[in-house]
Amino acid sequence: MKTKIKFGLTSLLITFGIVSFSSFAEVITQTYETETVSNIETFTFSSNGKKIKGKIFLPSAYESNKNLPVIYLIDFAEQHFKLATDEFEKVIDGVNQIQEFDALVVSLERIPDFNAEPDTFQDHYAIFKNMASYVDKKFTKNSSKTLIGRGSESGIVLMALFIENQENAVFHNFIATDPSPKYTSAIMNLIEKNDVPTKELNKKLHFSFSSTNDQVQCTKLINLIKEADYHWLDFESIEYTESDYENTYPTSYAAGIKYVFRK
Repeated sequence: MKTKIKFGLTSLLITFGIVSFSSFAEVITQTYETETVSNIETFTFSSNGKKIKGKIFLPSAYESNKNLPVIYLIDFAEQHFKLATDEFEKVIDGVNQIQEFDALVVSLERIPDFNAEPDTFQDHYAIFKNMASYVDKKFTKNSSKTLIGRGSESGIVLMALFIENQENAVFHNFIATDPSPKYTSAIMNLIEKNDVPTKELNKKLHFSFSSTNDQVQCTKLINLIKEADYHWLDFESIEYTESDYENTYPTSYAAGIKYVFRK
């Protein structure tokens, strides 16, 4: 009888120990997962003598791999449309939709009230070139840089691709959705006048527009790019006929990221 009691107590202790150990292991696992989740950090860089704050999304993979490509989002306050405050998150969502792929996502810490038009292109673009220089030194060893934006900001993306010569080029991939009519006209003017300088190979452009935009103008720009047949440019375009400006960018961002990274 005593033997049975001892055995029972021993079994109970072993069972309790297993449960306790399992619970402890679960706590360790949960703690580890919490410590390795993706995070967003802020940083300060200089541009044209001014201190500017940026933010960067660091995926969990960044802890063991600093060699990740970077996607730079141009996100200003829209002058003619309802302000969208989630563009940064939508770029991150686009990255997360690709299996076994990680990238850093960078933008300005706050959405500035800039009116992005062709005559202010150099001022606004300089901010992102200086930001890219800082991020290269502090966060990544990867030289791949992607510029992304919608509305007037996507005009900056397009201008950065078509106006810069090889010596000053910073970015490799370009994702533009729903450019403003002024920027579209400016880009078409560059192409029609053959004022686009030759680039290095393997530049990529993903261009899209929604039902809200000027279909005739956007289609003309697409045809001009195709007819130019730039040997240095991989190009894809999408027309979202059933989606307006306010709802297209989450889809177009994800589609653009998949295209430029060939995923």
